[in-house]
Parts: sequence; structure tokens; C-alpha cells
Amino acid sequence: MRALYCLLLICSLLPLSGCADLNISNPFETKSSDGSEVYFDQFPDVPIPRDMSVDAKRSLISVAQDGTKTGLITVEGRVDKPSLANAMILNMNRQGWNLRGAAIGSKTMHLYEKGERYAVIYYYEQTTTAAMEIWVMTRLADGVLPTSGTNGGAAAGMDAGGSSSPSFYLTPSTSTGTGGAGGVHQQGLSQ
Repeated sequence: MRALYCLLLICSLLPLSGCADLNISNPFETKSSDGSEVYFDQFPDVPIPRDMSVDAKRSLISVAQDGTKTGLITVEGRVDKPSLANAMILNMNRQGWNLRGAAIGSKTMHLYEKGERYAVIYYYEQTTTAAMEIWVMTRLADGVLPTSGTNGGAAAGMDAGGSSSPSFYLTPSTSTGTGGAGGVHQQGLSQ
């Protein structure tokens, strides 16, 4: 009877030791890569770490008549957020972007500048992944505020043809007299 219990104990422990050799990865473990392996999606000078994938449902790209792209790309993956932010600083710098500002905390934001373009990268944690929103936009002329046109149904700042050129601008008034209207005046682009 004692031999039967020993045999039963050995048979029950044998499968447990075999599982350790299977090298099954932990699906909740975050990767800590250096971020040097990158690819490019909609913006040819904004690198995306290879460990992350673009979420097309949470992305929006607008193409101007001259081919310039602006908008938002959302990417996510199982990476460590601080490592991701550090890798993006290095990779953006390699592409000629200059870091101009940063807000670091539970949610992190970086502001980059390259010529007449800006990129804002917002990093945050999700349930099992880290996500990054990359906003790229062109600089507006000083004193010009874009607004949506009167093309019912067209997106804000877009004409019906799909151009990202605003249909009109708002310019601050320089009039400070009490008799003038002051404030902001609408001015069409043809004026």
C-alpha cells in the first residue's frame, strides 16, 4: 500500500516539472526593448517602435493639396511606458525633431518641433498595453486662427474638396478704440 502511494505521488509530480521547460511566454509581461527598431506609417519622419501597432480606428490623417499630411496616429503595444518615452526622444532626434517641452507623470506628453511642423506625443497606460497618440500639425502664420467653414458636413478647417486649408481665418483686431467693434473679425481668404 505504501508503494502505491509513493508511485501515485511521483506520477502526480512528474507533469508539473515538465511545464517549466516549455518556455511559454507570460502574456501580461511588458517588453523592455531599446526602441531602436522602428518603422514609419503615415508620417515619413515620425518613427514608430516595431513593438507597437497602429490602431486605424483611433487615427485620423488629413492630406493637404500639396501632399502635406497632418493629423493623429494612435499606436499601442506591450511595452514599458518610460522606456517607450526615452526611445521616442532618441528616435525623433535622429529624424531631425527637437524636443521643445515635456510633461512627465502618470501620463506623459512631449512637444517636438521640426521646421514649420510640430509633433505632440501623448503616452498613457491601458489595461494590458501602453498607448501613444502622435499628433502632427503644421505651423500657422502669426495671428491667424483656423475655423471651420460654412460647408455643411465638411470637417473643421476643411473645404468640401478634402483640403486641409481652412475656408476662412479669424484674425485678432488691432483696434483698441471705444468706438470700434474690437475683438475678432472674420476675413475670407480671397480678401
